[in-house]
Amino acid sequence: MKVTIQEAAEKRGKTLYILSNDLSIPLQTVYGWQRLNRLPRQDYLDLLCQYLQCGIQELLKPDYAL
Repeated sequence: MKVTIQEAAEKRGKTLYILSNDLSIPLQTVYGWQRLNRLPRQDYLDLLCQYLQCGIQELLKPDYAL
């Protein structure tokens, strides 16, 4: 899975810094999801989807093309 939180945030005029502040998630954690391709826990995924007004499919994409 490829984590694309930064792309989804930028589409909505947000940076990862703003996102982390608004959601009270440590910036290191958000960067870990994006740079290290670690998957957020389900509760964080739900929070991110609500904040960014998107579906999980927009935040997580498979590493392969169909």
